[in-house]
Amino acid sequence: MTGKHFIEDSEMVVTQFHRPDFRQKQRITNSLDRPDVPSILEFELDDGVTLSAGTDREILIGRRARPEDPEVSLDLEHVNGRDHGVSRCHAMVAVISDKITIQDLNSLNHTLLNGQRLIPMKRYTLRDGDILTVGKLNMCIHYVL
Repeated sequence: MTGKHFIEDSEMVVTQFHRPDFRQKQRITNSLDRPDVPSILEFELDDGVTLSAGTDREILIGRRARPEDPEVSLDLEHVNGRDHGVSRCHAMVAVISDKITIQDLNSLNHTLLNGQRLIPMKRYTLRDGDILTVGKLNMCIHYVL
C-alpha cells in the first residue's frame, strides 16, 4: 500500500511522520561463530551506570514506556530516557558482515556517533570506545569479547 500517508518497502511500513508502523521479529545475527565480533556490548552512561546486551540478536535501543510498546533490548526508560529525548524505537545495533553497526530509526531527537549526527536508516560501524548519543543521553561503547 502506498499513497500520501504511507511508504511501503519490503521490511516495514512507515507513516508520513517516518515512524515504523510495525517491526519484524528480531533476527539472529550469529556473532558467536565470529571470533572478532564481541559477544556482549556494554553501554556506559555518563553517570557510571552500565547496561549490557548480547550481540547474538539485534539490539533495539529505546524505551518501553507502556506495555503495548515494542519490546526493546536496551530499555532506557528507567534512566529517564523520555526526559533525555529517547524515542521508543530510537536506534538498532546489529552484526553485519562481521562488524557491529548502528542505525538511527528515524528518531525524533536523532542519534550521534562521536558527535556526528547519523543519517536515518543508514548503517554505521560501531567501534570499541565510541560515544553514542541517543537524544541527549551519552553512552560509551565497550566490547566484551
